[in-house]
Amino acid sequence: MEILLKDGEKLKLEVTSLTLEYIEDYPGGIEKLRADARGEKDQNGYTKTMYATNQLLYAVVASNYDKPLTYRQAVRLVKLEDINRITKFVIDNIPNEILDQKQENFDHRI
Repeated sequence: MEILLKDGEKLKLEVTSLTLEYIEDYPGGIEKLRADARGEKDQNGYTKTMYATNQLLYAVVASNYDKPLTYRQAVRLVKLEDINRITKFVIDNIPNEILDQKQENFDHRI
């Protein structure tokens, strides 16, 4: 997927191991991040959609940009009309084997 950033630069987005590293520390893990970004409500009826969406934007933009970016810089580079496309792209392209491995590691700790 390719997007045009606010600074005029075209950026080819890929979900890489670096992208996964950026989002790995999300509270509740990658599966919770997926749910929050989709707007699914937790047991209390709340969502963290904006926070999760910004985490995904940061992860994919920062991991594909040539220069180091802060969280704020990465999120600000994205045009509003591209946010939903990017979020869907990242969620759909997180490899299922990563999720399976995370669940397996979690199961062994119990």
